[in-house]
Amino acid sequence: MNNMILDNLVNGEIKLSKSEKWIALSVLNNPTKVINQSITSLASDAGVSLPTVNRFCKKLGFDGYPAFKIQIAQEITNTNDLLDRFNVDKDTPEVVKRVMADIQSTIVNVGQNLNPEAIDKATDFLASAQSITFFGLGGSGPVALDAQHKFFRFGVPVVAHTDYINQRMIASMMKEGDLLVLISFTGRTTEIVETAKVAKKNGVKTIALTSENSPLARLSDVVLHIHTHLENNLHIPMTSRLAHLAIIDILSATVQARFGKRFDDRKDEVIKNIEKTRV
Repeated sequence: MNNMILDNLVNGEIKLSKSEKWIALSVLNNPTKVINQSITSLASDAGVSLPTVNRFCKKLGFDGYPAFKIQIAQEITNTNDLLDRFNVDKDTPEVVKRVMADIQSTIVNVGQNLNPEAIDKATDFLASAQSITFFGLGGSGPVALDAQHKFFRFGVPVVAHTDYINQRMIASMMKEGDLLVLISFTGRTTEIVETAKVAKKNGVKTIALTSENSPLARLSDVVLHIHTHLENNLHIPMTSRLAHLAIIDILSATVQARFGKRFDDRKDEVIKNIEKTRV
């Protein structure tokens, strides 16, 4: 069962049909109402049919609407705890202080909880790959693009895709020797999980930046997972994204160290060409 429904709906990590988006909007507009709302009432608010609501719940990983409501109730409790820390009555300096504290805590947690053996294995995969592809959807998309920017310097073909259709097509054409890095905080996004399955059928090695024991983690050859609090509100910093960006920086540094002098030669060439783009 997905344990971050509100966060996923806000960040667009779950691909929804037009009708399902109306349901998501109704839920996000008043999640507290959903707790005591019948499926008929929610369907009416969203302007959709009862079967559409049931499909929506199943797509999110629930057996039905009652289980979905229970999860929403749990998330609202977590959200209220977080909002107490960032309420509008606090002065701006205090809010800034608390946001920065969360960011610092996230970075420290990355350093303390990453598995060195997993980092070593991921570095081996990255340093020996014939090509590297990064996939991310929703809030994970910018992380994939940042990774592309960092890893192209190693002289290996590198691309990043943030659109599911492109991801699916690219995965179907990948082959042994290629490496796929999948980025998803929850590891439960249907599209990312299905894309990983396509790549695995082609014998492609995979690295996942995701939650421990998630469906995506179970499919991947190497898993780099993070520990961070749940983020169920638009005003809470996206610490999971910061954690993944930090992991990308770590991998970039370890691959650079693995390449040694080969990288130094390429780096000089990259710097020379970058200088030509400046006035």
